[in-house]
Amino acid sequence: MSYFDISGATFDENLRKLETSDPAHADVFNALLGQLINNDVALKEAVTKFAASKNEQALFLLNLHKDGKKYGVHFDNYDVTPSSNGTRLFDAVGMAAAPSTNTVRAVNDFDGKGCFAYLEVNGSVDENGEFQVQYIKDIDNEFSRTKYDTWCLYLTQYVYRKFDSNGEDTVISDTRHSAEWLPEGGAIRPDGTIRPFVAIAKYMSGDNADGVASSISGVSPKNYSFQSSLTKFRAKGTQYCAETSQDSERMTRLMEIAFATRNSQSVMAGCNWWWTQTPATVQENDVERIIISKSAAKELVIGGTVSIGNASSLTSDSKPETDRGNTGLNAKANRVRITKIEDYDDNSSAVYVDNGGQKFSTASTTVSGVTCPTMLSTMPWNTGGCDDVLGSCGSPTSNTSGKEPYILFGVEMSSGFWEPKGNTVMKIENHVMRPYICYDCTKITTAGATTEDWIALGYVIPDNKGSWKYISKLGYSADDPEVRYPVEVNASSSNGYADGCYTEDLEKAGDGQREVLGSGYLGDGAIGGRRGARLDGGLGSVWWGDAARLSACGRCGRRAAA
Repeated sequence: MSYFDISGATFDENLRKLETSDPAHADVFNALLGQLINNDVALKEAVTKFAASKNEQALFLLNLHKDGKKYGVHFDNYDVTPSSNGTRLFDAVGMAAAPSTNTVRAVNDFDGKGCFAYLEVNGSVDENGEFQVQYIKDIDNEFSRTKYDTWCLYLTQYVYRKFDSNGEDTVISDTRHSAEWLPEGGAIRPDGTIRPFVAIAKYMSGDNADGVASSISGVSPKNYSFQSSLTKFRAKGTQYCAETSQDSERMTRLMEIAFATRNSQSVMAGCNWWWTQTPATVQENDVERIIISKSAAKELVIGGTVSIGNASSLTSDSKPETDRGNTGLNAKANRVRITKIEDYDDNSSAVYVDNGGQKFSTASTTVSGVTCPTMLSTMPWNTGGCDDVLGSCGSPTSNTSGKEPYILFGVEMSSGFWEPKGNTVMKIENHVMRPYICYDCTKITTAGATTEDWIALGYVIPDNKGSWKYISKLGYSADDPEVRYPVEVNASSSNGYADGCYTEDLEKAGDGQREVLGSGYLGDGAIGGRRGARLDGGLGSVWWGDAARLSACGRCGRRAAA
């Protein structure tokens, strides 16, 4: 076939069948397509693009959604109005957005519009820091969420910001309307030119079958710190690092504009209240389930991730050690998916899990004479928990239960982990904490901000003196507009940004560096959210509640060329 003949293209499948089953009519269709192509400039352009590279195909498809409109939101300063709610601006006025579930597709007027539109693609980052599309979902039959790194691809945002004594305006567009509209940070190449699109990893990073860090569905995210994520992701190439501040900021902008609120958890709570740990009430052998109390079972979600096992050590007061990092607690079933919950008797429920067919006992064990019951522990969700959500945003069954991750314009988020930033650290000098950023991940080492490649921001972090406080204001530097962290913490869990910030007592701290953790783990409750910031761990600090996301935007410039 001579027209639209693209290997593996879904839209071409029927024509391929026609060619083999009815060659005469296939020739007729080819002739008709030829006439259309020769006489229609737009169609000719489409064919040209689809005969070109995958990047050009992807950009052509994204440009079908380009509208040049301005979508914005205004938020009052906290001292003017503490409310988290914003006011829609420009073309966002009159629009509405609500998150979906696996069974309900909610109305979201922003779907498919300009910067909110996205493609799911398989792809990688080349040595020059440029994203290369391999396959496009719904175009290429080879596309896979489980075999290849999966990303969401967006048109570059151009951002207009206005600050005054009343508050802050943020407006985005797929078009640069004037010099005041700045390209998003992840789209600026090291030489100052602008990338036409930006890729964000769809999933938290877990290992593929070859042990390579990957953005794929159906795996358990690995635990990472700033240092270990850099080391692991470098195995894919020096052009990779963990999620950057620019990555995080561009997605948070989409949420704040689409839903007109700074309180992200009021729309999609994420997995920050998924904190059940309970013993077996009936002991069984050779099973792939655990029987627990009905009251505990009511706290669980089908599709959620749990571990099953017995404590293998004791606490200082000779009780079973039930910290989720205790290896014994996942020895029988390690981060497995709940497949079914059903009544067992009047007091208990049976919770079934997918343990790959590996049966286990739910009998108690002993450690130094102390009985250790078999325990079910909720864990951060495995990747792909939101794969069946019907809309671009939403959680599997409930958006506000606090037990489930969500997708935000395609990207799966808040699965129960603190997430380290790959290009930003906090540096403490003379008891003052300040953000530092490195715009080129190839120049980052595990030592952090120790070279001139790192840039100090023009604001400092408040000293919370070893406590959680809620964010009321973010810092802003005109030279580094995508690097926004707390400068004021006067809010509560229901106003301002409604997310927490934690620092140690800086008056007692020596000089050093701290990793920047965002999102919140499964027991954090209201302190988690899109702006949550935990800033007390060293660059190598890691535990079971930390995981990382690959970044395709680690090689960037600080500002666009004139």
